[in-house]
Amino acid sequence: MNLSNVYSRSPLLVQNAMASGYGLRERVRRYHGSFRATVAELQHRQWEDPEVLRADQVARLRAQLTWCAAEVPHYRDEFRRLGFDPAEVTDVADLAALPLLDKEAVRADPERFVADADRGHLIAQTTGGTTGTPLRYWATIDAVRANYATYEARSRRWAGTRFGDRTASLHGQPIVPAEQQEGPFWRRNLAFNQLYLSVYHLNDRTLPAYIDALEAFDPRAVVGYTSAVHRLATHLLDTGDVGRVSPSTVMVSSETLSASAREDIELAFGCRVFNGYSLGELVAYVSECPHGSLHVSTEYGALELVETEVGSEIVATGLINRGMPLVRYRTGDLAAASTERCSCGRGLPVFSALQGRADDVVRTPEGSVVGPAPMSLAFQRVARLQRAQVIQDDPASITVLLEPAPGFDDDDEAFLDQELRKRLGTTLAITYERVSALPRTSGGKERLVVSSIARDRPRS
Repeated sequence: MNLSNVYSRSPLLVQNAMASGYGLRERVRRYHGSFRATVAELQHRQWEDPEVLRADQVARLRAQLTWCAAEVPHYRDEFRRLGFDPAEVTDVADLAALPLLDKEAVRADPERFVADADRGHLIAQTTGGTTGTPLRYWATIDAVRANYATYEARSRRWAGTRFGDRTASLHGQPIVPAEQQEGPFWRRNLAFNQLYLSVYHLNDRTLPAYIDALEAFDPRAVVGYTSAVHRLATHLLDTGDVGRVSPSTVMVSSETLSASAREDIELAFGCRVFNGYSLGELVAYVSECPHGSLHVSTEYGALELVETEVGSEIVATGLINRGMPLVRYRTGDLAAASTERCSCGRGLPVFSALQGRADDVVRTPEGSVVGPAPMSLAFQRVARLQRAQVIQDDPASITVLLEPAPGFDDDDEAFLDQELRKRLGTTLAITYERVSALPRTSGGKERLVVSSIARDRPRS
């Protein structure tokens, strides 16, 4: 029996203890070693002149590409074939000499993107973003710490909070069994001073209990998926309970933050919302400063905006991870650049908009709303699955289109059904259809969730 099964079958007290035990392990992994020095360095460098930051980024880029040429099989062969010399790179624009890299190419042969050096010390990760397409990747411990240092220096600190402050989190881990409908729908991670709330049990019946728990916990920060935080906000507004939960800041990510959702969240919680964008593949980091600008962390990744039929796509070259470096990696997300310098005085470049993927959400008969980011976690665990898409035309049912990889069988489908049930409950009817290829948008992109159910209900 694996640890996940032990957790799901354990009593509440044990589950809370296991959550804190996980937190203790992750606290060492994320926040020890080089973490504090990197936070201090990032806080200092954000005020540098843009030209100084540009030169620093190019130096980091050159060093990363040189490492790739020496240590990573894919790039060693690719650079040699193209006659590409990393030493000659003097600008991010020089990356245009290299082909774009799709997630599919990495998934097809991930070992070729892993550095030869120190393979035994890499940390295995999995990410699916909001596309439902899992990607196995590896990171060095230094990359993990650099990632969380960037979150600390360029997200938490900008939002007026820091690690260790009382934080209510709404992310994608299925911490509460799907069949549990009587609560509590949250667990305590004492190592992080965190109340971790399930995003899969948010519905009209349970929302009052969520608000009671948040009011009792009295978080300084509320962080999580945009769809989940917005659901709490609309409940507070609908019930006239504005003020019951009053954090100092709200931080959202992983899903598009619309102007109307921002307005709802800020009105409901009585504080600023800070938006953010990053990828599990450790290639890009964009975060909102106190003046409202979306700044690119140049030390984290070199970002290009490449024109497509549907807009400017973020193409990222990661600079912090030498375990599995990704060069000119297509994110599938859209953005718009700005030539203006932010009035906050930071020299970091600015995006005028993060358009992202406008994925729909899945609605359950209980009234729960599950966004694409937490949904994607169910598909990540199915190794022999190429792609998936969820279609909802009826509040009581969904159809899941599966584009299988070789070897996919009924056991894989049953496993996926179990994972989806953890997130969507047991009453939603789910039909599975295996297809040779998923439908795409007119721009050639895939969407995880396609729903014809109305997104928003009017408030009186």
